[in-house]
Amino acid sequence: MYTGHPVRGPRSYLVAISLLAALLAIACARRVPPQPAAAALYRDLERLVTLKEATGWYADRIEIEGLLSPALESACQVTSATRGALLAWLDREIAAAGGPVDRAYRARGRRLSEVDHLLTLTRIRLALAEAHRRAGADCPFWVEPSDAFAGRQISDDRWTLTAGGGGKLILAHHDGDTDLRFGGAGRLLVGRTFGSRAALYTGVDLGGSGSFPRTEDGDRGALVLGLDAVVPLVYRHTLVSSFFELEGGWLGTITEEEGSELEHGVHLGAAFGARAARTRWIFPVGAIGLSWERTFPRAAAAPLTTIKVGFRASFDLDL
Repeated sequence: MYTGHPVRGPRSYLVAISLLAALLAIACARRVPPQPAAAALYRDLERLVTLKEATGWYADRIEIEGLLSPALESACQVTSATRGALLAWLDREIAAAGGPVDRAYRARGRRLSEVDHLLTLTRIRLALAEAHRRAGADCPFWVEPSDAFAGRQISDDRWTLTAGGGGKLILAHHDGDTDLRFGGAGRLLVGRTFGSRAALYTGVDLGGSGSFPRTEDGDRGALVLGLDAVVPLVYRHTLVSSFFELEGGWLGTITEEEGSELEHGVHLGAAFGARAARTRWIFPVGAIGLSWERTFPRAAAAPLTTIKVGFRASFDLDL
């Protein structure tokens, strides 16, 4: 028999997601240029620069040269006037932050941690200045600049398909016994982004698991396979290139044991990941996830509680 608790749990969880999303939207307001096309170009370059910084940035000239091709893919789609306006905006932002960065570095005790934002702004300007300088000669003839440019490295206000999968380590607790299992899952979700931060997705997550349950004498029995299905509602909050997700939804699970029936339950989860730069049509994505699940058998048997942790590789496709 189901009790009222599983119903209240997901509702409370979704309310918490909504409140957290509202607080984050207020706390994480993004400073961007006032012109939409310039703002989209700025955020494209911000993603490219911060992704490269995450893997190590040493010599500006060499790093900027490595970013030039994807930077031009965005810069060529806006007018020269838009690029010029963004350069002027960056100059004002750098000055307001205490730049030039080398002078601020010396004034703040020669600690890079004190100038990290200013350093990123400076590198964005370097990338833009080089792309602006090379645009006349290097932009393909078939690319038409437009004031309606909405970004190539971002997915604001767009429908998105996300698909992927990975492996999981599972800690299962049932009727006083705790055991380790292993498994994997794949998911296909569709959703929409709202502005630059928030996105909601839903779809299906299918997973398999394997275990060697203990017998009454304490030995391990034969391999038992299980199949899980989750229909989640996923909230994703994006920073620049990293993101975190909160999700909750219906869980259905069945095993190959004789007489086993589909059991219903609840799934709650969280994940932290990063989105790479666009590769042709897709964004490669990697995330580490943690979930809590509980199934409620129809008979009087004890519920099964599992904690799952794993890595998921996936891709996002703007529709």
